[in-house]
Amino acid sequence: MRPRIVTLCAAALVLGITGTVPAHATTGGTSGGSATSTTPVTRYAEIPLVSDISGKTKLTDPKLVNPWGISLGKSLSVTNAGSGTVTLYTGGVGTIKKEQVEVAVPGGRPTGQVINPTDDFVVQGPAGKGPATHIFASAAGVISAFTPEADPKNAIIAAFTRHADYKGLALMETNRGNFLLAADFANNRIDVFDADFQKLKLGRRAFRDPLLPKNYHAYNVEVVGDVVMVAYALRDPRTGKSVAGRGKGFVSAFSASGRFLRRMVSRGHLNAPWAMILAPKRFGSFSNALLIGNFGDGRINAFHPRTGRHLGTLRLPNGRPVAIEGLWDLERGSARLGGEDAVWYSAGIQKAQHGLLGIIRPARKGDPAGGSGTTSTSGSGSGSSGGGY
Repeated sequence: MRPRIVTLCAAALVLGITGTVPAHATTGGTSGGSATSTTPVTRYAEIPLVSDISGKTKLTDPKLVNPWGISLGKSLSVTNAGSGTVTLYTGGVGTIKKEQVEVAVPGGRPTGQVINPTDDFVVQGPAGKGPATHIFASAAGVISAFTPEADPKNAIIAAFTRHADYKGLALMETNRGNFLLAADFANNRIDVFDADFQKLKLGRRAFRDPLLPKNYHAYNVEVVGDVVMVAYALRDPRTGKSVAGRGKGFVSAFSASGRFLRRMVSRGHLNAPWAMILAPKRFGSFSNALLIGNFGDGRINAFHPRTGRHLGTLRLPNGRPVAIEGLWDLERGSARLGGEDAVWYSAGIQKAQHGLLGIIRPARKGDPAGGSGTTSTSGSGSGSSGGGY
């Protein structure tokens, strides 16, 4: 993910997300009420670009297995949970290329990641030491970091929490310093690390939604606008995996200090939600909206970023919902990477045994009318389209 960094006052008590949401997309409800308007709604093209399956996409990369977190800098960085690697790409539709650099990530299956543009989070390795350029979370409770100054081919383990299952990672800047936030799905908590990778001791209520139903656990964490948002999925206590199903999910907002602000979205269109981003400014009907991607059914829904009202579901040119099996991350594109009107996606297709990386953008002439052929069919019941994670 792009650096989820804004300057947050540690005592912030109000939602401060900025940006203009189109007027037609401002009605609905947090429980799933859709927008009502006669204004034409943008259709979106879903364009697959990279897969580990030969012939599925123009570029084949055997390391792209269950790709999870995405971050954008000079190149596109992807954590691959299935191969334990990080792979890098440049370009976009018609120009996608893989860079030669591959990074091995120790400490279990890598999940979320962030770019670190600060001088903090220094790691030391066989080649020396320096501030991490990328930081990764893992399902085994490991936080690792990479800089070529320390090791040009391997990430370095920087922190470890026993019995934790880190599914997501965010980087936050406050008036008290820079911090990492890690979503621990196993223990339903947000762990906070300082600029030296030291885990902080938090108050009992920090980053806790007091209204959360039993067995819903923190699945991902993001800094969105001026608040910290946490996505919750239903966790099967027997398997430790997420449970798919329409209405199975919540998203809540917190201040930088972890104070609960409000419930942003409850149930409705949520289905094991994981990805949370603000849409690009040039994203058609849902420009500047809060986009929430479901791992459970692969759908992407747009919400008003301040009120949480449902604005609509992203749909393909053929009218069907965008539904990507095993959908994980979403990340805004850039002029150099995919385009400023694009959103990158990663997905663990075929029950997370394979991978897909692509972009979603307002449909243009010549773009495919349908999806990638990896449409999720999961809508209810235990597990998910990606096997549950």
